[in-house]
Amino acid sequence: MRPPGAVIRETRSLADDRDLRRAAAPVGGATYTIFLRDFAAPVAERGREGRRVARITIELTVQHPGAGFPDDITAVMSYEDIVQDLRDLCARTPVAGPGDLAERAAALCLSRSRVHRAGVEVEIGENEGGVAVTRARPAQHGPE
Repeated sequence: MRPPGAVIRETRSLADDRDLRRAAAPVGGATYTIFLRDFAAPVAERGREGRRVARITIELTVQHPGAGFPDDITAVMSYEDIVQDLRDLCARTPVAGPGDLAERAAALCLSRSRVHRAGVEVEIGENEGGVAVTRARPAQHGPE
């Protein structure tokens, strides 16, 4: 995603990744991971003329439907749904920068009930660095 020599200049997260994975793990349920790499779409930024290309990479921890789930595409989360949501997000209101877009993309992913953790990297423009955020649902506690 980044050209050689480019770096992410800011990384923000709520806690260390192990804690987020533990918090995101649903009680008594298996998860799987969805990767979406190098999604690109034009985005408007506040205070800038025109649109620049945003590159988004996402890693989602998603609730597995269970051992007996049917062999049916609707039983699992669809990449196309995520891609369409990102297209819509980038087409909407201007963002304040890559951090704002990363936070919005993470929130959008977590709005889907099956998603327990969202790691998002965003770069806007060429060779300008970017932002990575990781967000997770609060831990769900089982019966004590």
